[in-house]
Amino acid sequence: MHIPMPGMSYVGDAGRLMAGYLPPPERLAFYGGLGIAAVLGAIDWPVAAAVGLGTMIARRTGRSMGAMRARSARRPTSQARA
Repeated sequence: MHIPMPGMSYVGDAGRLMAGYLPPPERLAFYGGLGIAAVLGAIDWPVAAAVGLGTMIARRTGRSMGAMRARSARRPTSQARA
């Protein structure tokens, strides 16, 4: 029975795919620090999870709010049309 072995191109593609899902290094360090603090008992794990999740939501909300502001700034106002 022949079992196919993935070549290096497949391994490289998988690595690039996974890298696309990871946060940037500075955020990865932040989340890693939260995890280490929880493991060492400096903070409780529910607190670490809440801080990490809250940070993630705040970043996404801030990014989408910035995009909404940019769109509304480009849109002509009712006074400019009159």
